[in-house]
Amino acid sequence: MHPHSYALPPWVGLAITVIVGGGAFWKGGREEQVAAGGLMLSWLTTLVLRDPRWSGTQWGAFGADICLLVLLAAVALRTRRYWPLFAAAFQLLCVVTHIARIVDPGVRAWAYATGQVIFSQWVFFAVGIGVFNTWRASRQPASDGDPMTDPGAMRR
Repeated sequence: MHPHSYALPPWVGLAITVIVGGGAFWKGGREEQVAAGGLMLSWLTTLVLRDPRWSGTQWGAFGADICLLVLLAAVALRTRRYWPLFAAAFQLLCVVTHIARIVDPGVRAWAYATGQVIFSQWVFFAVGIGVFNTWRASRQPASDGDPMTDPGAMRR
């Protein structure tokens, strides 16, 4: 069986983008909105500048991924929340995947594309967790600050 037969339909990425981005702007806090806005802009830039043959490094996506990494790292450094650390870490893996392709052109297109998709989906997942936790915290009465009982738990 051909390895591409296991690929997800293109609408799955669009659905995840709309759900996480829409959720962030509807129910998320400032950090979630900034991260989701950056994610959506990066996703759109990557889509527009993508080389559909995947014959070499995806330079447009590489530039967009570096910009998104800087944004997510800034969010992670400015907040006390946990999820931005994970989002920035997964975005760093996206950037490192591009660097691996630049350093070793022998990295096959399928591995390169698959790595990009998997790591970027984990970034979306991390932002989605942030949105969910912000929404959940907004529905509960004020907490005593105990990170074990506070759904919007923060780093100290």
